[in-house]
Amino acid sequence: MVIQQNAIATEMHAAKHATYARLHFHRVMLVIMLIAGITLLMSLYVYQAAIKYDIQSSIEEERMAYAKEQRLLSTKLLSYAKSQSIQEMARRAQAAGYGPPKSSQLRYVWEGTGDTVTFADAARMTTAQR
Repeated sequence: MVIQQNAIATEMHAAKHATYARLHFHRVMLVIMLIAGITLLMSLYVYQAAIKYDIQSSIEEERMAYAKEQRLLSTKLLSYAKSQSIQEMARRAQAAGYGPPKSSQLRYVWEGTGDTVTFADAARMTTAQR
């Protein structure tokens, strides 16, 4: 009887062991699949974070380049504005020989006669007519 019990017990023990082995295999596969899924999700998150960081870096570089160009433009506009000021233009005109005429360079034309006279003659003629 003991041998039969052992035989029956051994047979049942083998069946339980096979069932337990199948459950153990499924649990191990489930854990492996969960780890693989979590790894996949984490790698996707890291990939998206890396792309986002790269785009933000690129945008920041473009902003820095734009700010640099704005600074260069402002200095050029300032120098242009200085060169177009009235005082600067008058200084350059005088340096080029332009400016108010000297009294010896003025010529007057009398309407009635059409004669051309200089400034000295015009001054004498106007005082004589008074």
